Amino acid sequence: MDINDIFDYLENLRRETYVTAVVRDSEANDVVGYIGSKIPVEIFYSMGLFPIPVYGIDAEILKFSHEKNLCSVIDSTLTYAETDKCPLIHSSKIIVLEDFCPIMTQKLRALEKIYVYDFDDSKLISKLENTYSRSFKQKSFIKIQLETINNLLEQLKYHSDLTGLQVFILEYYLKFLSLDEQINILNEVSQHVKFQEKLDFLPVKIQFGAGIYRQLDEIYNSKNYRLIENFCDVNSNYDFVFENCPYSKGKKISYK
Repeated sequence: MDINDIFDYLENLRRETYVTAVVRDSEANDVVGYIGSKIPVEIFYSMGLFPIPVYGIDAEILKFSHEKNLCSVIDSTLTYAETDKCPLIHSSKIIVLEDFCPIMTQKLRALEKIYVYDFDDSKLISKLENTYSRSFKQKSFIKIQLETINNLLEQLKYHSDLTGLQVFILEYYLKFLSLDEQINILNEVSQHVKFQEKLDFLPVKIQFGAGIYRQLDEIYNSKNYRLIENFCDVNSNYDFVFENCPYSKGKKISYK
């Protein structure tokens, strides 16, 4: 597959996953949504669940919002959940939310299917076992697969001639594939690029990237940049921060 075809395929994955999630919800009842960078996804995979990131990534849904002064991520996610217009959120039996933003937690925890992850893995496992009626068994090969994915991504992000846009597409959209498929895609991309020991690039620190990465590429497309996604770290400085975020500082940006 041509490298451009790979990235076209990846950018269509989220939409294709709409159908996959609905079918799996009705047939296997194994879809688990998550929001956060520190969610232990290896637990989901070890239980044979189908994990997908479910935070809202576009502004189109906001015409249905009744909220004011929320950042794009919270407003989009909340509105999708309340209107039941997102197949990913609809199909998730529960959504595991990392407790990283007080406003996000406050707004979403009222939803019936939200489980706030407080970094206690034993409680999370118990919740998943009760919800999905299946047992957790640690599987070492899954840890090895995740380490392989992380290593391949790190090499491509920090040592390859991929563009900043291509790197972020890999980072975000791979999450909608199985672990084996992720490894296959990363190996295939690796065959099309050139690697170097030291790569000079402009780091662009952001909170969430999926809803704004095209906007940022328009700003930085003449430069060799990398989006550094740190999610919402209270009282931190970013190059770009979502408008109406009261906790962090940076140039304001919103979903278009």
